[in-house]
Amino acid sequence: MITPPPLQKGDKVGIIAPARFVGQENYAAICSTIESYGYRPVRGQTTYLEHGIFAGTDSERAADLQQMIDNPEIRAIFCVRGGYGCVRMVDKVGFWGLRHSPKWLVGFSDITVLHAALTNSGIESIHGQMPVNFCKPQAGVDELFNVLEGRMPNYTFAGDGNQSGSAQGEVCGGNLSILCSLMGTPWQVETDGRILFIEDVCEPLYRIDRMMQQLKAAGVLANLAGLVCGYFTDSEDSTPSFGMTASQIVMDAVADYGYPVAFGFEAGHQQPNKPLIFGQQAHLAVNKDFSVLSYGDEQV
Repeated sequence: MITPPPLQKGDKVGIIAPARFVGQENYAAICSTIESYGYRPVRGQTTYLEHGIFAGTDSERAADLQQMIDNPEIRAIFCVRGGYGCVRMVDKVGFWGLRHSPKWLVGFSDITVLHAALTNSGIESIHGQMPVNFCKPQAGVDELFNVLEGRMPNYTFAGDGNQSGSAQGEVCGGNLSILCSLMGTPWQVETDGRILFIEDVCEPLYRIDRMMQQLKAAGVLANLAGLVCGYFTDSEDSTPSFGMTASQIVMDAVADYGYPVAFGFEAGHQQPNKPLIFGQQAHLAVNKDFSVLSYGDEQV
């Protein structure tokens, strides 16, 4: 895997909208926040466009991302928000230029599609907070810029229902719904030997179960090094009750496997949304009460 270089103060960073559009009233605060960290924001064409729910047509959104990839002055690419749309344009984007001139791509939720494409291309990326949320309290923006500037994260977090153990492997994954939608496509991520991260939002418990059973049946869960679960935000129960919590659903799907499973990682569709480096080696140590996920040379 290729690690993009750390940002240096004064670098130009691109802002694109590869999925849903964001209202123009948001961009002054977005650019001001980026400038406050010492960087020069460059708005892509899609940040000015609307096409239905999307920030421009599929071709326009693909071309905007391609331009940011190919522009040597742009040192990182921020996806302004998710929603839906990346899968409609990802096949029109060439990521291989990043192998020669790597730069960070940042986002989560629907941006899982782009993370998957980058992972499959051998390029690291950052699952982290997006500009539309930069002004929210405890948004994880400080932690994001720390990672962009080359400081490796080390997380200790608590969660219920953990499966103890330790593991080492490249981190991959993202939004559970998106990961399932990529099954059978060129952007399905190889998970064997990796630490898989999952999160989701507004999915009823029975749908979470359906998606976990899909991943199990497809063999995606069988050979993981470890599993880390973020937020399952607004995951409502049904009537009658499904009978299991989100963590119990996950554990039921991986009951046949002995790798460590960690719940409670603070990433996804709530605050704080802490950054993960996809494609980079990490160490995971899990016990009943808490877990440690660390990058770099430090063993846990």
